[in-house]
Amino acid sequence: MKIHLPAALLLACLTLILTSGSGCKSIYYGTWERLGYEKRDLLVDQVKDTRAQQEETKQQFASALEQFQATFDFDGGELEKAYEKLKDDYDRSVSQADDLRGEIKSVKSIGKDLFKEWGQEIELQANPEFKDLMVQQRDTTRASYDQMVEKMDTAAARMDPVLQAFNDRILVMKSSLNAAAIASLETTSAQLAGDVEALIAEMNQSIAEADEFISALSAG
Repeated sequence: MKIHLPAALLLACLTLILTSGSGCKSIYYGTWERLGYEKRDLLVDQVKDTRAQQEETKQQFASALEQFQATFDFDGGELEKAYEKLKDDYDRSVSQADDLRGEIKSVKSIGKDLFKEWGQEIELQANPEFKDLMVQQRDTTRASYDQMVEKMDTAAARMDPVLQAFNDRILVMKSSLNAAAIASLETTSAQLAGDVEALIAEMNQSIAEADEFISALSAG
């Protein structure tokens, strides 16, 4: 998580803290609260980071597809270079996918803590009218949050079969590295392109949901 807020030195410990016990989380959140940042602020910033990671990930998958399609223009001694370029793009795609999963995990961790705290505050509210208002605000935000996370998970789930498809083709190239083997893969190019396009479409929908959630929570 890459929050651009004061005391950025604390961020190196974020993943450990958010996956540790309640004591570590309390220290983490307490520190941010003393700096004027509540859980909703942290969640908004984390969603922004996840949105940015989705943009980077979809661009990387598109790059890997372009590199795969470019291999059909190589022959002879250039095939090994084409394979190396495609393998590098695949490895970067795997790394981007792992980073995105980590960002989504952080969204879920902070979101869980935010809504738990929100519920506790509702229970402390003695005024029935105010309590009903808080419940309505919490439920509306939760519905938007759940829809956003569902979109994130759906988009992320599409990454694995696409990565597997890339890896299958890379293994074929590695075992042969001859023009005939490369030509045999060209017939599957359209299918792979369709899979990548579907992934990018899911990413775009997830990004749109994140934008709506950021806008709604920031205005609240």
